[in-house]
Amino acid sequence: MSARDQILGKIGSQDAVKHPGAFQGASEDFDFRASLEVVGARVVSPEELENMFPGRRRYDSTLDGLSLAEVEVLEIDGAFGVAENGAIWLTEEALPHRVAPFICQHLVIHVSKIVPNMHAAYEELKKPSSSFGLFLAGPSKTADIEQSLVIGAHGARSLTVVIRS
Repeated sequence: MSARDQILGKIGSQDAVKHPGAFQGASEDFDFRASLEVVGARVVSPEELENMFPGRRRYDSTLDGLSLAEVEVLEIDGAFGVAENGAIWLTEEALPHRVAPFICQHLVIHVSKIVPNMHAAYEELKKPSSSFGLFLAGPSKTADIEQSLVIGAHGARSLTVVIRS
């Protein structure tokens, strides 16, 4: 008997794993604020934001002539947040350029809609929207440098979220 036949014979003799059946739904018991804190973001009120970044300029068409390198604080709107993991869906319409959230020093995102989990997020994405979008969760971070966590290594050094009601 060949090695291939032996391997396939052993696999075939194992009890088959039963299919779990239809998806029964995901938990909806998540706290968006807590998830944001876990990924290294701050959640602040509009008043606290003004104290943190006075004189900041919110992204709009007036920034079109401004070099992205000049934007210390980028303030944009997120389409929605995901309570399960603190991710925020950003669309091209909210960005001056696709690379903007990754090259600014500090990123501020306003969010008014929060969905409970990624299953609900993917349902949101089925609705017609933008030609480009991404989930962003927290400031840039890496832990591959001498096994130490480094915040802001490859992108924004901070993420501040304002949750609008």
